Amino acid sequence: MTKNEVEAHLLFNKMQRKEAILEEFERLRPNWKGSIIRFFSMVLGIAFLLWMYPEIMQQPVLYVFLILIFGMSAELHAESKKINKRIDVLHKLLKDDV
Repeated sequence: MTKNEVEAHLLFNKMQRKEAILEEFERLRPNWKGSIIRFFSMVLGIAFLLWMYPEIMQQPVLYVFLILIFGMSAELHAESKKINKRIDVLHKLLKDDV
């Protein structure tokens, strides 16, 4: 192989790695579908609890709020994990550490 062929091959490999990182970057972008699905699953979970334990409705509203808080914190945790992964990928792109 000549020097030009080796350089062309290295450049092609570098472009492929950058393209893979860009695809991962776009894939990790938060979308509205995931948030809606998590919200409705949380509402269904609360509805299931109320159906299984109707006495919860006779208790103070604090218990319902606690369930909502735990659901929202789980959603926040999932979103922050995704955002952190996305930031790491962006950092790789900017640093050109690929």
